Amino acid sequence: MRDSLFTIAFLVMSSVAAAQDKPGFVSSPRRLWTAPELTGASDEWITNSLAWSDYVLAKHPPAGPETPVRRAALIRIDDVLHIEPAPKNPIVQRWYRERMSRVLSEIESTRVTSGVRIWKLYDHGFVVRTPSVTYAHDIVPGPPTDGKRGWEAMTVDAAWIERFARQVDVMLISHWHHDHANPAVVAALLKQGKTVVGPQGLAQDRAEFAAPEFAGIVYPRRSISEVHQIGKLKVVAYPGHQGVPIINNVHLVTTPEGFTTVHTGDQSNDDDFAWLTNIGAQHRVDVLFPNCWTNDLPRLARGVHPRWIIPGHENEMAHTVPHREDFTQTYNRLWGAPYPYFVMMWGESVELPFEGKRP
Repeated sequence: MRDSLFTIAFLVMSSVAAAQDKPGFVSSPRRLWTAPELTGASDEWITNSLAWSDYVLAKHPPAGPETPVRRAALIRIDDVLHIEPAPKNPIVQRWYRERMSRVLSEIESTRVTSGVRIWKLYDHGFVVRTPSVTYAHDIVPGPPTDGKRGWEAMTVDAAWIERFARQVDVMLISHWHHDHANPAVVAALLKQGKTVVGPQGLAQDRAEFAAPEFAGIVYPRRSISEVHQIGKLKVVAYPGHQGVPIINNVHLVTTPEGFTTVHTGDQSNDDDFAWLTNIGAQHRVDVLFPNCWTNDLPRLARGVHPRWIIPGHENEMAHTVPHREDFTQTYNRLWGAPYPYFVMMWGESVELPFEGKRP
């Protein structure tokens, strides 16, 4: 029954998003599923909204079942971040840097002796720590910029990146887009002797990754069946795509303890469901990290069949507001899901029980 509700909710949402009628209070039909964006707001409202949201999230961390006030706090953050110039606002920039400073300190001080700890960083970035290994996906400093966007201060500094690199054994990059692959982060990891796994063609798609300092990036063969041993991890680099032309690795990672995750990157290609729908039959997946806007999330989830879902890619601040996906839409897409899920803000973490390989 819950699986049917999951599918129905997704279909209804998709039909509304495709509607031609657009009331004047939204920028696109997709925005009918969330609060209308603003062109501006007072500094007092932004400051108090972010402070209240931080307070609520600290009192009500990710857990199941989720409390209503936690969801209200995430949606209030949506309201702030969907002000068109939000990434240029010094209040928002400072708030972002403070969250990233706190989460890095938490990662540095956390030792996992049992189970698994997972942190969500900016956009679709995650850090996974078990007793034996720490790995990360798609870590970037903040919204991508060419230095002329006005949000250059919404980022972490070089010292943060160096400290982060010391905490990670392996980082996997799904595809070349700037909100998933960052040269400074990759360079810091390689300089410290850490392993970076990238998609084939990365150096061709992003010229900066062709520099000699990036020669150490590992490019596993894309395959629906080949399992690569990369350090302590077993990795399958599934041959995904964003749309048709963009190579996007869907990485399945298994730790020595047997904990398995699937990170989709920007996977969004219907033809790839030919193998996506079989992942769960081939592997026991513990956590699915889908991009929140992927096409047909219910079908993807059924195919992967995870124990938990932790979505990502909400509120990419380099996107225009009509395409700045929000938590409200994530909740709509996950409504009725037959799998437990955790909707998380940048800088939050969740501790999951894990007793070893499932039967």
